[in-house]
Amino acid sequence: MSVSELLAVMEEAVAAREPLVLGTLVRTSGSTYRRAGARLLVTKGGVPVGLISGGCLEPQIAKTAREVLATGVSRRIRFDMTGEHDGIVGFGLGCRGALDVLLEKLEPWRLDAGTRRLLCGLNASHAPRALVVAFDAPPALEGLLGSLLEVEGGSSTRSASAEALREAARGLADEALATDKPLVRKLRVPEGEIECFVDLVPPAVHLTVIGAGPDAVPLVAMARQLDWRVTVLDHRPAVCDPARFPGAERVVHAHPENAAAHIPTGSHSAVVVMSHNYFVDLRLLPTLLKLDVAYVGLLGPRRRGEQLLRELADEFVPTPEQLERLYSPVGLKLGGDSPAAIALSIAAELQAVLSRSEGVHLRQHAGPIHVSEDGAEPESELESRKSA
Repeated sequence: MSVSELLAVMEEAVAAREPLVLGTLVRTSGSTYRRAGARLLVTKGGVPVGLISGGCLEPQIAKTAREVLATGVSRRIRFDMTGEHDGIVGFGLGCRGALDVLLEKLEPWRLDAGTRRLLCGLNASHAPRALVVAFDAPPALEGLLGSLLEVEGGSSTRSASAEALREAARGLADEALATDKPLVRKLRVPEGEIECFVDLVPPAVHLTVIGAGPDAVPLVAMARQLDWRVTVLDHRPAVCDPARFPGAERVVHAHPENAAAHIPTGSHSAVVVMSHNYFVDLRLLPTLLKLDVAYVGLLGPRRRGEQLLRELADEFVPTPEQLERLYSPVGLKLGGDSPAAIALSIAAELQAVLSRSEGVHLRQHAGPIHVSEDGAEPESELESRKSA
């Protein structure tokens, strides 16, 4: 389920002024389908939108969400699949792990647009954002469970525990941002302890595709499925038709010397050059390598990229750091030469690079697929995931 689909449900609820239930995966152990921070929405009609498991747990989550909608009281539910015979009885998921999900009632029209987007996983800033979720507390403090958000029309008077929790949560968010890791911590307030999860929502990926030819169409479509924000640039006005790229935010007619002005930059920004024009690429390459982007992919055989760099040598010699960001030829070696297969190859490499992953076969990967929010790396993770 994509971020855009979650956001569409949220905005529909705002327009209708209908409440939702937000489900947040706040803690995992062992092997689970998704990591802590995954979210889903349950509509007033009891329909779950989004995935926290592979679809197996969502019916039970939706059933409990109806109770949360009726009472307005947040609930934490735990699913434990670590039993010896869970593949036969119980949830029968095959993944030997446990997870905790917090369900909270939301009145989304009371949230500003930026907060609604953030809760759906869309971070429009250029840096990670931290979301603190209080998910476990003694009975006297259960009213404080939920995402610690400022809401429009909220009460101007809060209890001492609520104020203390918000103040401590700010420090916890700062710690998570400083370490670039999600956290689970117990925070002390006057009436007891509350356990909190800090989720880090990364910035949205900005992909700029230079070249609006037919082979760019599947790449843009695939990027949209991944919830990346896409800009398409081309020096030929005849092909700059937004109707050909419904997944792109912008389709821009721009010549190589003006391209930089239209390219988003930052640690989650990438450029893929597929102009099929040697002289256009020759003019573009120095500009692109000087930009603050994480990835520059160049379509074409290796010798073509090497020739471009040799021809540029008199006026531009890339630094080692710039060369590290240049992927020529672009993509992972997956096989296939159709436009869709090439798009998959490029998207897979880009996902690996931005996630700082090796991009290897999982069966050859010795460690866990996902590292849990507390940094633990369960030895059984890989074997469990194989059976899931």
